[in-house]
Amino acid sequence: MFITTFANSAVYWTIRTFIRAGPLIWISGSLGSLIDIIYAFLSKALVNSQKQVDDIVKDALDNGAGNGKTAVITGANSGIGYETAKAIGRAGYHTILACRNPKLGEEAVNRLKAETGTDNFELMVLDLASFASIRKFAGEFKKRHQSLSLLVNNAGVFMCPYMTTVEGIEMQFGTNHVGHFLLTNKLLDVIKRSGPARIINISSIASYINARFDKEMVKDKRAYSRLFAYCNAKLSNVMFTAALARRLEGTEVTTNSLHPGFISTNIFAHIGLWQRLQNLLFINPTQGALTSIYLALSPKVNGVSGKYFVRCQTTHAHPSASSVDEQEELWKFTEELIAKHSEQTSYGTF
Repeated sequence: MFITTFANSAVYWTIRTFIRAGPLIWISGSLGSLIDIIYAFLSKALVNSQKQVDDIVKDALDNGAGNGKTAVITGANSGIGYETAKAIGRAGYHTILACRNPKLGEEAVNRLKAETGTDNFELMVLDLASFASIRKFAGEFKKRHQSLSLLVNNAGVFMCPYMTTVEGIEMQFGTNHVGHFLLTNKLLDVIKRSGPARIINISSIASYINARFDKEMVKDKRAYSRLFAYCNAKLSNVMFTAALARRLEGTEVTTNSLHPGFISTNIFAHIGLWQRLQNLLFINPTQGALTSIYLALSPKVNGVSGKYFVRCQTTHAHPSASSVDEQEELWKFTEELIAKHSEQTSYGTF
């Protein structure tokens, strides 16, 4: 516990302190990332993450946390989404895997049922790069289910070449942020009725690389950078979480964001060198899912909202997570972007 707290403070206090100090962000960011990777490498050998997951699931079962409740996890057919879905299903939730590829999603559901010995898993098709798919998913969900106690916004694309969503929005921002923004919006009425409920947004340490959210990277193809566009989207996840938490004050719904760690998954498919190195350096999906599982199931975070978590602990978020003005600017920009690129002029508000 002490080592984890020290590592979190060393990494995130340093990066947060120097994030708007010009070139110093590169020094602090590189140092922070190096510490994070070293910690990940050591934890592979020293930390029994499966036991930690089992303990969290056992506590949830003992408390009846998932009895009669429904959860949705986006991008749950592989990686940390799959491991998170497995734990939540084991804890008793009826767990919906919201996946873009129906074949891979169905295979994942079948594996989960076999591995857990439960029938708590269901596939629903969802493409976060399509407003029509998001709206269809939300409508179909409400026809099938009366409540939603847990939403894990996990799916994402990473450092892809420039491409756009179905509606023409830059893909990384459009999928990682806008898609989840609209999905959460569309499901929020049923989530509020289901309280106490939780919304979890998967961000990244990459959220610290950009000093501020950059609209031009979304609006102008010439400003696109694989890395910085990803960082832009991940910063948006943290800012969205903080803004949403304010809007949910006085309800029984909480929302938090997190960095899962440097994980060996297929998210690195677009950068071949990392794909080869990650198995050596990075943690496995079970270890990477631990913070998501903790935020989904642990009673220790009852009532905690608007925070940023790393390794199951709160830590120093990006300065933009403390700036109401910056968050509201992003919120308005996202709403305008959806309206501009949508056949519907009214898609509902929080």
